[in-house]
Amino acid sequence: MKTYELFAELASENRLAILKALEKEPLKFTRLTSAINATSPEASRQLNRLSEADLITKDAEGYYLLSSLGRLVVSSLPNLESIASMSDFFLHHDTSSIPPHLLKELDSFEGAEVVEGVFVLVNRMTALFDAVAEFAWYLSDDFPRFYMPRIEKKLDEGVNFRVIYPVDFIESLIPDLSPKILDNVEIRMLDEVRIIINVTDRFGLLALPGLDGNIDRDHVLIGFDEKFLDWCRRVFEYYLKMSSRY
Repeated sequence: MKTYELFAELASENRLAILKALEKEPLKFTRLTSAINATSPEASRQLNRLSEADLITKDAEGYYLLSSLGRLVVSSLPNLESIASMSDFFLHHDTSSIPPHLLKELDSFEGAEVVEGVFVLVNRMTALFDAVAEFAWYLSDDFPRFYMPRIEKKLDEGVNFRVIYPVDFIESLIPDLSPKILDNVEIRMLDEVRIIINVTDRFGLLALPGLDGNIDRDHVLIGFDEKFLDWCRRVFEYYLKMSSRY
């Protein structure tokens, strides 16, 4: 099967509904027709097409089920659906700074939301930061110096901080940091940073470069579910392995 042939099979709401219904359990024709809310002729037509594409099979008892190829295809759908649902965001941002293996897990964005506007973001982040209780990791090309008193307070509360910044930026930042931050925050550096990842025990944040090459702080993703937080943690850890201690 050619790639375009596979996409052609997926280019139907009813065929996608059939595949997703069969992912849950094998179904006979009547229940399957009801599950996808289609007429019998339409369901029959789409089932025949999926069968001819070897995405589904039919057993001796009349149950339709996914083939091994069908199961693999269905397992890949969430990533494509996330890309489709956030197509406007991805259309205007460069994803090349996302580790390749994590580009295949964009379904982790399902619970994330786009926050627009720097001032809206700052206000939102300030409120969210106050709820952090365990850890706060930052991969960024900038540091909001007005956060220093809040960071010092969180250090007193036992919050673990890790930061990764570009080398040139760190050299300009260090003179402004208090002894408490210098002594208790793990500071690491990279030659270049083209992505922002903020991940804590409460929320995750992602900012990507716009088409002009500069990190877009006017349109960022924020999420709170464990799947998105885990994705952000793994992006941070990917760059952590590439970084060196200051």
